[in-house]
Amino acid sequence: MSKSSEKVRNENGKEKVPFITKFFFGFGDVYGGGVFNIINFFYAIFLTDVVKIPPAYASVIFLVGKIWDAVTDPIMGYISDRTKSRWGRRRPYFLFGVPFIFLSFVMVWYPVSFESTFARFLYALFSYMFLNTVVTMVLIPYTAMSAEITLDYNERTAINSLRLTFSLLSSLLCAVLPMMIVKSAGDPRKGYLTMSIIFGTFFALPYLGVFALTKEKNFKPATTKLNFKELIIEPLKIKTFRLYLGMFLFAYLAIDTVSVIFPYYMKYYIGKPYFVSAVLGVLLITEIIFVPVYAMIARKKSKNFAYIVGALVWMVGATLTFFFRPEWPSQMLLAVAALIGAGVSAVAVMPHTILGDVTDVAELKFGERREGNISSMATFLRKVASALVQAIILLILDLVGYVNPKGNEIPQQPESVILAIRLIVFVGPILLLLFGIYSALKYPLRPEVHKTLIKLLEAKRQDEDVNKHVLEELQKELI
Repeated sequence: MSKSSEKVRNENGKEKVPFITKFFFGFGDVYGGGVFNIINFFYAIFLTDVVKIPPAYASVIFLVGKIWDAVTDPIMGYISDRTKSRWGRRRPYFLFGVPFIFLSFVMVWYPVSFESTFARFLYALFSYMFLNTVVTMVLIPYTAMSAEITLDYNERTAINSLRLTFSLLSSLLCAVLPMMIVKSAGDPRKGYLTMSIIFGTFFALPYLGVFALTKEKNFKPATTKLNFKELIIEPLKIKTFRLYLGMFLFAYLAIDTVSVIFPYYMKYYIGKPYFVSAVLGVLLITEIIFVPVYAMIARKKSKNFAYIVGALVWMVGATLTFFFRPEWPSQMLLAVAALIGAGVSAVAVMPHTILGDVTDVAELKFGERREGNISSMATFLRKVASALVQAIILLILDLVGYVNPKGNEIPQQPESVILAIRLIVFVGPILLLLFGIYSALKYPLRPEVHKTLIKLLEAKRQDEDVNKHVLEELQKELI
């Protein structure tokens, strides 16, 4: 490891992480931000309109695939926490994952043409489960490592803000370019395959840099056992973690809801299927622009306050989507997208900046570092809930009479389908964000409390005497 990537301390004695470490670690999240965006925005409509799988079958793929993925998350967190190697607990999985990131992404977008609908369904299910397994193998250690590069509150905010900036830039590319590539190919089947090769390479290569140029703190491997109580029940006993989950889960369920239904909204309600790239591009550019704004709000007030502001902004934008009329100018639709992006920026970024702080509370509870357990548990619950939400949306479309395309034609959907699409885009995020706001209001780990917590944990690690009154107050407030 080069000296340039070693952590230093500034004149105030605070830990300072070199920019090269921040940059290459953050660059790794082009995979996390991009792979989920492409899947969430385009995979459902790829299954129903290209592979010609009925929405009910597609809902099963999302449900089974995501639940499988969710089940493997705590196991991977357990494995990662207990890994012993000369490269640390997390970094070996980055190097090992590079070829599988590429292969799994190409497989999931391969447009199989079996005559049997059930055969097409089985291939799609297998490839989706394989993709999710690779995502788990790489991103669980990666997410856990975000809490181990530094313990400093503001440095974590800086690292994760840069990381989420890369994630959002990747999200932007993955929202705008895929349909442009598909359209330029002429044949959608060839277009999706070409797109998968390009983005599979884009997702895989950065992990060579993450492996080579980042380093985690040398914490001892955890002593957790591979059982349900240790991996799932124990983290849920922590009040701070439960409230963090409320912010994280409901924010990303709102994002998942809009991601699945939005291509249908643009194709069948607005009547501009390829304009979806421009709309998503504006939304995501606005997200990126507002990241430093919410980072500043988080420094001056708190991370949960920034989250609440963003959620309220998004709710206004969600309301406008229901009342928007297809005949209105496209510029107005882009303005609504910008407003939503300004809100999504906070609810997407702030939970990631909060996660590292929550793992400090877990150390207070358990007496050891369990970043893998905590991050995998959060991801586990998110994916279970996400699978249910995505499956429910597709089942709703099936129940209200969704018509699968024949060939490359765009079918006329019944009014019941159009109304369902509009209501999901409008009501779904608002209801979910209300729960997220409630959790943010109750969240107890304010900046000044976190400073006290870090001092106490450092004393405990050095086997120094700690103030019992402070310890009891922190346990009461945070656990």
